[in-house]
Amino acid sequence: MEAILSKVKRDRYLLAASSGVLLFCSFPSVNFFPIAWIALVPLLVALEEVEDWKTAFRIGYVAGFLFFAGLLIAIALLYPYANIWTTLLGYILLVGYCAVYFAIFSVFVYQLPWQSGVLFPLSTAIIWVSLEWLRGWFLTGFPWGNIGYSQWNYPAGIQIASITGVYGVSFVIVFFNAGIATLIRRRQEFQKELVAIITPCLLAVVTLIYGYAVTGKSENIETQSIKFALVPGNIPQLDKWNAKKFPTIFMKYLNLTESAAKEQPDVIVWPETTVRGQVLSGKWSNYNNHFKQMLDRIGRTPMLIGATDPDALGSIYNRVISVSGDGEIQGKYAKMHLVPFGEYVPLADFLPNFIQFYPFEHGKTHNLLPIIGIVDEATKNEIVQVGTSICFESSFPNHFRKFVKKGADVMGILTNDAWFAGTALPELHLAMAPLRAVENRISVFRCANGGFTCAVDKYGRIDTPFVTPQTSKEYIIADVALSEGKTTFYTRYGDWLPILCALISLSFVLYLVLKRLLHTKST
Repeated sequence: MEAILSKVKRDRYLLAASSGVLLFCSFPSVNFFPIAWIALVPLLVALEEVEDWKTAFRIGYVAGFLFFAGLLIAIALLYPYANIWTTLLGYILLVGYCAVYFAIFSVFVYQLPWQSGVLFPLSTAIIWVSLEWLRGWFLTGFPWGNIGYSQWNYPAGIQIASITGVYGVSFVIVFFNAGIATLIRRRQEFQKELVAIITPCLLAVVTLIYGYAVTGKSENIETQSIKFALVPGNIPQLDKWNAKKFPTIFMKYLNLTESAAKEQPDVIVWPETTVRGQVLSGKWSNYNNHFKQMLDRIGRTPMLIGATDPDALGSIYNRVISVSGDGEIQGKYAKMHLVPFGEYVPLADFLPNFIQFYPFEHGKTHNLLPIIGIVDEATKNEIVQVGTSICFESSFPNHFRKFVKKGADVMGILTNDAWFAGTALPELHLAMAPLRAVENRISVFRCANGGFTCAVDKYGRIDTPFVTPQTSKEYIIADVALSEGKTTFYTRYGDWLPILCALISLSFVLYLVLKRLLHTKST
């Protein structure tokens, strides 16, 4: 008997581990997105009749740890830029932290008062979405790995995001997983549990019909577009760090820009942290002269440029700067969601010896950047307003939508993914852009040093070739459609779905606490 019990317990952990591996395979760079629809089934089956919440916690932790260990392995490979022991420690801590959410999810599923019927898959999906949302803002937020992103290259499957955000995609997938798990867990009562799988199947079918209807109808819609030249440069990170190489890097951007300008774009874009702000402001007069001469040669095309930019007090910001055709600065946006321990140190006053770099300051407002001289035919305005999300910020849907709500005509993502060259992380980062486009029904251009440069239409379809460090093409010219001025349900109301799920989950937690207190009092 002991041998049988030991085998059952061992099998539970193997099932949990298989969920972690399957879920990983649905994300870049494997990208087998259909497997996400069954990836959680082994974990949910493993949670059947566990002895206590501690066992449920451990089972969930195994699944979460393996999933995030595969997904975030690039963190451990940052050792060219830091001590290998530091990167390994950071990797293990981040993976360990993210795995806790899987563990908590498993505990909640174990505690559900109903372990069958349609209420089981429905409650499971609610709990999952609540925890994804919590992970997206708690301790500054880390929303990478939301299961909805696994569908990034399947446009019909993500159109629901215009109503619910990426969390709605996650909800449908987990609901479907839990429906299958319910049928397996209650296989002896197969007929009674049919509703537990029919309901998730119907929701999935409705979601896909809606997705195909929306993307199919869009083929004949003509909208005004403007021509962007996206010039990523693809400079290796170690070269970017070497101040002596800046003149060579700067000249490369000038030369590539002149080549791209021959195709007569309306706007030219350089990626995150391409230059220092002093180059554009004129404080570094030699570089500024070269820059303005280049603008003259290309016909004074306006530009959007990623720059590290100091203010009058010496604080440094990670900015996108709008520059007119004659070299005048028209507007600035400073990055608001900085990368913890990469761009700033949380609680730095308590860790004075930990910080080894001069940190960026947080931006304060969602500034739109004006591009003057391009007539928006819908509004007859001669200024196109561009919203820009810098690197890590594009993983925060609620942050991204605020630019659109403020009136952005088009959205851009400027990033430096050269830190993670040769890993899956640049593609993981790319996977978020289609969801941001669908959520807000707005076109998105992406200019990525060391990553994937492309344009995404408002239905999440990538309609340009990629420019990467591996391609022979070093820039792309993309016709990017302007917004029609209609806001989506998600743009207007934001994270209403996960907040609703969180409130329901919180009510369940209060119920469990009250139940425990009453039980303790009665005994």
